[in-house]
Amino acid sequence: MITPVLRAKILIPTAFVSLIGLFSFSYYITVRFAGAGDRVIYGKKQSDLAAEIRDELLARSDTQEVSYRSSDGTKISGIFFKRKNAKANMLCCHGYRGNKEFMFGLVNLFPEYNLLFFDFRAHGQSGGSYISLGCHEYKDVLASAEFLKNKAQKEQGKELPFILLGISMGGSSSLKAMEFEPDLCDVLIIDSAFSDLPTMFMRGFHLKVGLPHYPFFPVMRAIFHYLGRCDIQKMSPVETVKNIKKPILFMHSCNDAFIPAAHSLKLYSHARSDKSKIAIGPNCRHGWLHNYHPHWFKRKVSRFLNRTVFAEKF
Repeated sequence: MITPVLRAKILIPTAFVSLIGLFSFSYYITVRFAGAGDRVIYGKKQSDLAAEIRDELLARSDTQEVSYRSSDGTKISGIFFKRKNAKANMLCCHGYRGNKEFMFGLVNLFPEYNLLFFDFRAHGQSGGSYISLGCHEYKDVLASAEFLKNKAQKEQGKELPFILLGISMGGSSSLKAMEFEPDLCDVLIIDSAFSDLPTMFMRGFHLKVGLPHYPFFPVMRAIFHYLGRCDIQKMSPVETVKNIKKPILFMHSCNDAFIPAAHSLKLYSHARSDKSKIAIGPNCRHGWLHNYHPHWFKRKVSRFLNRTVFAEKF
């Protein structure tokens, strides 16, 4: 017969070991999600592949490597594309675990605009150790927008319409940036963004690890809060979008396996501007509509811009 004392001697160490295991596993997964790293893509390190693309981009006559700092001092690395007789400035914000070089497909899609590609903090050549999935990345959007406006105006001597394009995490970060500067841009193009971070965080955990989110998520949330100095509950693009007065074009693949199109539909349903639109596109890898279906992407964006920022010309 197991006495209460013996039961306690068994259960207490078991519970202690279980808690240590829960914390250790949660910490490992959180760091894997949020820590800066170098993935292997197509048999190459992401940094090596990015360097090859960067060399090709910088060999062009219209490009310049640039750097500046976010409001909290984080170094941001970028590539500026100066276009002759540019019609507008377009700031391009990549997604989670992406980098500025992987947006190369936008270079030839939009030859009529000055472009700025940049690495978010803890990505590519920029500074920072942890990815906060938009909680702090919005500061990088604000700093990049200010840099592009000043750079383009200095180069061309006039102010141009400003287009903010964000993909996945870059899209959600762009929406959050509008909280702090409502007139940051003239229009937004938000591709494959998540509508709220906790839901996306739990889905990402389940997809990558294959385990139910409980009991790991509460522990991971606390660890993420400590490492990233942010509260994921406050990263809610669906709440932010309600107060954005600028027109927004939401775009999403019809069969996105990572962030379902339902996120963009939800964001669109709360958009404030009656000029906002949504375009659900063909099947492709998450956040790669502009590379997999460039003609469709260009057509949808151009039609939207012609009806909003360039409407006076038609």
